[in-house]
Amino acid sequence: MKTKYFFLLFGIIFIASCVKMPKNNTEIPSIVEGEIPYDFDWKTIKTIDLTVNVTAIDPQSSNKVHIIKVYNSPLMNTGALIATGAAKPNSPYNVKISVATPTEKLYIHELKPNGLASVSVVDVNSSVINTQLTKSGDDNLFAAQAASFGANIASFEYAPIAIPSQFDVVVNDNSSLNIVGFNTGESSAYGNIYKSYYIPAGVNRTASIDFGNYREHAVLYVAGSININSNISLNKMSIVVLSGGSVNFKGFSIGVVSEDFPALYIQSGGSANISDQVSSNNATFVNKGTLIVEKKIELSTNTKFYNDGNLQVSSGKNRGINVTNSTIFTNTATINAPDINLTSNASFTNAPGAVVNIEKWYQSNGTILNNHGEIAASKEFGNSGGGTINNFCHITANLSSIQSLTAHLEEGSLWNTQKLEANNSTINMVGGSMFVTGQIDAIYALTVTSSSPNYALFKSTGNVPNLTWAASTFSGSVEFVYTGLTSSNRSNYEPAIAAGAILGDTQTQNIPGTSCNGSLGQIEEDDDPGSGETGGETTFANYFPSQSGWGTYAFEDLWPSKGDYDLNDMVFKFRVSFISNSSNQVTRIIFDYRIEAVGATKHAAVAFQLDNVLASNVSSVSGQILGGGMPFVTRTNGTETGVDQAVIPVFNNPKDIIAYPGFLNTDKGGQHISTPEGQVIIDFVTPVAQSLLTMDNFNMFISADSRGKEIHLPGYAPTSKFDMSLVIGKSLHPEDVFKYNDGMMWGLMFPDVFNYPAEKETITNAYTHFSEWATSGGTLYPNWYSSEEGFRNEELIY
Repeated sequence: MKTKYFFLLFGIIFIASCVKMPKNNTEIPSIVEGEIPYDFDWKTIKTIDLTVNVTAIDPQSSNKVHIIKVYNSPLMNTGALIATGAAKPNSPYNVKISVATPTEKLYIHELKPNGLASVSVVDVNSSVINTQLTKSGDDNLFAAQAASFGANIASFEYAPIAIPSQFDVVVNDNSSLNIVGFNTGESSAYGNIYKSYYIPAGVNRTASIDFGNYREHAVLYVAGSININSNISLNKMSIVVLSGGSVNFKGFSIGVVSEDFPALYIQSGGSANISDQVSSNNATFVNKGTLIVEKKIELSTNTKFYNDGNLQVSSGKNRGINVTNSTIFTNTATINAPDINLTSNASFTNAPGAVVNIEKWYQSNGTILNNHGEIAASKEFGNSGGGTINNFCHITANLSSIQSLTAHLEEGSLWNTQKLEANNSTINMVGGSMFVTGQIDAIYALTVTSSSPNYALFKSTGNVPNLTWAASTFSGSVEFVYTGLTSSNRSNYEPAIAAGAILGDTQTQNIPGTSCNGSLGQIEEDDDPGSGETGGETTFANYFPSQSGWGTYAFEDLWPSKGDYDLNDMVFKFRVSFISNSSNQVTRIIFDYRIEAVGATKHAAVAFQLDNVLASNVSSVSGQILGGGMPFVTRTNGTETGVDQAVIPVFNNPKDIIAYPGFLNTDKGGQHISTPEGQVIIDFVTPVAQSLLTMDNFNMFISADSRGKEIHLPGYAPTSKFDMSLVIGKSLHPEDVFKYNDGMMWGLMFPDVFNYPAEKETITNAYTHFSEWATSGGTLYPNWYSSEEGFRNEELIY
């Protein structure tokens, strides 16, 4: 039951009391800087209708079941599992899932009737997704590979910058233009930090521009286009290419950098084309759109480069991307370039889902590669004189040539190469990782080792030189598989095997399939039904935020009056498991929770309403803690009395769960009290369609002091026991009584663990991008609550 239906019940009251207020009418100043959009729903999640179609493995298998598991992360563990079900070639798997708003990809694991598994990566680009899994599963397996192992793509991206609502100078012609910042004592009439110049959409600027700013920093915003066939050098200024805008220069370089603001920022939908080369020292570049460079990108001396879009460097001799002198390069999207070279303590991070397509990769001493995505080198992947590689996902190359390299291969990762040349290098392999090569052309002083309890796989399918005098060792939990091994040549390789490593011509140690290794090392079924493979009885379910992850509810308790917005009056972690039968109908709900904080003197009880379920369809509820019998009283089946809908009380008083003096875990200088986990289980008389039980209609609320004083999240309707008289004459939003008339709310739900502010510290001060998220209607900083650097003030968080 949504809010609009609730207001049909209250229409007479609102009309009679004239509760119809302008959206900017407030009795108390808002803590948010700027105006909150009138219709902002405050959601941190999005709901997706997902349909998964499968392909028969052979003509005789058209009616056989394929087990489907859906993950929100390429890690594909219980912390990422969000749905499981079954499909047949003529009967797809349909599920409605809720994921964090920034989620861009789903990882669909398919277990086929023949026992083989594959993983497909699906873009989250719509609220309705219909995907067809191929017969082999390999067609799109590496289209957007990723394995984060503790990493999330949002933590790699450069956060969107704020765009001025009004500009200091509007440039709408080809007249002389000199970009200069504010003079001493001068400021913007519109409150802009930097003097802003704007080329509107439809304006094509072809005349020269003087970028030699000598005053304070200035920014040129381009919604139209600039076409100048000459080299430019930015001095104390930046260019921001807006969506739909474009800039075209011969060469692009940086002069004096005066502010920590990107020298070049390309918004999604914007583009830049450089016909010669880009060079930089000590500056920041951000590409969220399209950046095309004809010759070379030279990044030096502490430059930071973030590619969150499409980056292309044209093929040709002496062309590519050079990253040197402590420069940091981060890629979260796609790079196509001839070469990438890392030298002099530079670092390169390839984020989950990101793809790098190159001819040659090269790095040297002091450089670091952290690869969480896919790097494909069509000619050579190599180094000389040192360097470190941390591979979390997939590296593939025609030739891997390594010298004095230290490589770490994490669980589920794959390094796949046609030829290998190795000298004086170390490969540390975590159990479940793989290094697969064709022939080994040269090898000396290569150390391959693993200290994990589970085995890693090092495999060669081509010729391997005699290792007797190669000073190379394979030790620990490493299986060295050489397919050309025979009884007559075995003695050529046994001297290299030590400390528990295994030598053989056939793989014996199973490597579980992941989205990064393509199940290339999977040789047996997995008896753990939660691992995504076969064996045991599979439980079909839909999880939020995941099978083992935690979400968070955080409430203010002073509704309908404004509170202090430390958002810690009632905070509890939770997860919801919707257990389904083979027909994808929900038979049981498991609600796990743990109280984190109580920063209120009011009596706060917790319950949730299943908006699409009648109380009469609940057979039983267990695990409730309802000491004192108030404010919630239940029927014998565990639902609240006097309500037709299924209202499920969780607890009546937090002090019945954990004893605490004053407030619980909100005073940063006070004692922290550990709290226990609780679990409420709801069973149904008749199974409920899965589409009717999602987080959109999982209606959590607290009751503060009296049963009728319910506090819900914005967009959710109160129960029929809500005291309607409490809204009369109050400064509430005309269309949602759980928003103040300035748009602020009294509660939020997070698809992750939320680190709440300490007592009396406002959410806007504790989280630096909260206001921008709210005033943008949720489009900016959708991950504002994360621990990403610069997103929060740790001193203000409990």
